[in-house]
Amino acid sequence: MRPAPADRPLPTTVGEARDFARARLRGVDPERVEDCLLVVSELVTNAFRYGGGLAGFDVVAAPDAIRVSVQDHNDRLPTPPPPSERFLPGGYGLRLVRRLARDIRVTLLRAGGKIVHVHLPR
Repeated sequence: MRPAPADRPLPTTVGEARDFARARLRGVDPERVEDCLLVVSELVTNAFRYGGGLAGFDVVAAPDAIRVSVQDHNDRLPTPPPPSERFLPGGYGLRLVRRLARDIRVTLLRAGGKIVHVHLPR
């Protein structure tokens, strides 16, 4: 994942991240764009809520997939809540991302933090 260029600061809200993604996905099937916006919302929310904030963010409409990368400051791997907690608030975002994604990978960074890479069907 490339860091945000100096002329493009990182989003400071989920809405800004969604706006950036929407702009990067011009010309993509609207249904796929909506799926991507859900994934962006969930991953960026998790970065702000559990990851110490957003450290990197990118969305690429490649010929074979839509690629979303979200970097945060926490090196803890994302995990869904156990079944015993299924009625408690939260924990649905990762499940939703798993249902929509073709592939999910997490890269732990030596300097701390992680990057969650999600590939969605194009």
